[in-house]
Amino acid sequence: MESRYTSVQSVQNLSLGRANIRWKSIPIPLLVIWIIGMLDKIGVAVIATNQKFLTDMHLIGQNALIGSLVTALLFSYGVGYFFWGWLTDRFGPKRCGVVGLILWAISTGLAAISPNFTALFISRCILGLSEAFLWPVSNSLTARWFPQSERGRAKSIWINGVSIGAGISGFVVLGLLQLTTWRGIFWVLTGLAILVCLPMILILVKDDPEKDSRVSEEELKHIKSEPVHINGKESNDKPALLTNSYWLIVVSFTATTLGVYGLGTWFPSYLNKFMHFSPGSTSVIMLFAWGAAMLLTFWVGSRIDKTKKKAVWNIVGFTGAAIVLVLTLFGLSAVADAIMVGAAVALIQGFTTPIGQGLIHSISKTDNIGMDTGVMSGFSNIIAAFGPTIMGALITVGHGTYIYSFAFLIIVFLISAVCGVILKKRGY
Repeated sequence: MESRYTSVQSVQNLSLGRANIRWKSIPIPLLVIWIIGMLDKIGVAVIATNQKFLTDMHLIGQNALIGSLVTALLFSYGVGYFFWGWLTDRFGPKRCGVVGLILWAISTGLAAISPNFTALFISRCILGLSEAFLWPVSNSLTARWFPQSERGRAKSIWINGVSIGAGISGFVVLGLLQLTTWRGIFWVLTGLAILVCLPMILILVKDDPEKDSRVSEEELKHIKSEPVHINGKESNDKPALLTNSYWLIVVSFTATTLGVYGLGTWFPSYLNKFMHFSPGSTSVIMLFAWGAAMLLTFWVGSRIDKTKKKAVWNIVGFTGAAIVLVLTLFGLSAVADAIMVGAAVALIQGFTTPIGQGLIHSISKTDNIGMDTGVMSGFSNIIAAFGPTIMGALITVGHGTYIYSFAFLIIVFLISAVCGVILKKRGY
């Protein structure tokens, strides 16, 4: 009798042990890929503080051109979403991830051998087109592998790749610049895409839990236990793309993208060139800002799984970011202003980024979430693509000050906070 009990208990323990495959197979590989992807995106902003890079690419004093490198990436990023969203639903997230990573490696390899600014600009366009697979693939895998009650926490893991990647980019890039040239950094990024990211997708990720032999029947039932219910007033039978609420979410996510990449692009230069912090101090401040964003993302992710209310977090994030940027306009002190801008980074990335993606899960069905994410991210990135260039031009107009560029973001954030109020009234 005791032997039988022990056998049954062992089977139960094995089943329980296999009940977390979804947490190991999906969020962790996505987290690593997002971290390396952010090194690609934000790293160029840190490289742009390197005198040799600026001299080689003839970019000394050319703030708008420096900003255009991020604009090129974001614009092509936005265009790519329209394709990757449909491709993800049609061919599956794994295949799209593999193809996207190969193109990604080609783009960073091209950047490493760029003879001039034009070639570098083209490489950033290719990088944007290739990395556009990230949001549709990540959301599709999350929807396929997690019930609604766990998606907030699951998303908070891989979305934090944005915060971690941006936070460590200063240390990584500056460290690599001590060992190699700015071209060498792009070769390192190429190697990371091929030798780290690609094997993780090929080995660990499956399109659906049904296709993974490691997933137990118990875990599969748990994943499929919660059908998707639309939280707002729109009908469940009505495509998300045809609802007003969907486009309010698009507006909000556009503001988020403007904030993340606008601040991400110019935060290093703000600290180093305008506030005269050393490169080391600049990296530490960036680490704290993005580290705070990471903690907020985890917290917000767990809270929305419990409360089911998402739009209110958008209101808090956008309003808070606008307030702290307003405080920087008073020029209190270098340290205080750096903290305020860092707080804006943390609020936008920690609150509005996970909520923007969370709202898509509240309005989209699993089979269409790739397309819905692609269209949202496409429009958002195409519009927001001009943010870093606009901010760079406004910095030039302000004779090196950030008054006008921050005022631009403040207005954008307040408009999006109003969108959040409307979504909250509609039940999101």
